Amino acid sequence: MWPFKKKIVIKETKHHYPYGRHRGNVSNVSVWENLSIVEKFAMLGLPVMLGFMIYVMIDAIVPNLHWGIRLPISIGVVVGLIGLITGLVNFFTERY
Repeated sequence: MWPFKKKIVIKETKHHYPYGRHRGNVSNVSVWENLSIVEKFAMLGLPVMLGFMIYVMIDAIVPNLHWGIRLPISIGVVVGLIGLITGLVNFFTERY
């Protein structure tokens, strides 16, 4: 009915990647630089605290165990838990 029809233009939007990373474009910026001070503390402090808690639990369960044996056991448990969580997250996000 109108003498001039407007053409409908569909613009394709490009996928926006965070921190300017595009497919094939390698960024030399460290992830550590993009974290806040609270996140940096959490990345370092929380595994240490978890290791200390496991160390104390082992000490409570087996009181006569030498500290040289308790320490590697607690570090191994913390590393195992971090690996398990990382594996599960990668499995469920299909990036394995």
